[in-house]
Amino acid sequence: MHSILIKLPALSLVLFLLAGCAPKHSIILVSDPDGHIGKAEVATPAGTQLLEKQGDMTQVSGPSKAPSPVTIADQNFIAVTFADAMAVEPLPPEKFILFFETGKTALAAQSQGTIATIVAVIKQRKAIKIAISGHTDSAGSAQLNDKLAQERAEMVKDLLIRNGINPDLMTVSSHGKGNPLVPTPDCVAEPRNRRVEVIVR
Repeated sequence: MHSILIKLPALSLVLFLLAGCAPKHSIILVSDPDGHIGKAEVATPAGTQLLEKQGDMTQVSGPSKAPSPVTIADQNFIAVTFADAMAVEPLPPEKFILFFETGKTALAAQSQGTIATIVAVIKQRKAIKIAISGHTDSAGSAQLNDKLAQERAEMVKDLLIRNGINPDLMTVSSHGKGNPLVPTPDCVAEPRNRRVEVIVR
């Protein structure tokens, strides 16, 4: 008996249990590491079953038979049977937000210690990708905001490099005043929009 872990495009997590030489396969829907539960359609030429809740399970005996009615798999059974497969699942991304002083690339007081936290997380989880995006509030021209957002993102990248993080892991982008954390009318100096977001994967 062995298990196979498959990620579906809809972010569903599905566990397949292949029972020795027996032709019956069990398919179980479980949540992703971040708690998201998608949906999975199990189909044969003879019929279809939809898995859409944590622990939903169906069994398939071959192409000539429809999947069995959906039941709920025992959580202890899932934990024990698929422990090895689930242990290799990647950690969900971690997101950090650093705030900035008005019109500057200087970190706001409440974000001064965040760089150390980001560095610790990157090293602890052995990150393979770090996305850094710069943002501004809606005060000022679009051109100036695009430039300022880029400079903020580049400044955060430089701080990470100084703390020993490999620059090859990082990508930098500028959103200017687009994608605000707090939507506002134009020309509003909203401090929560003056930020850099760092996503660690």
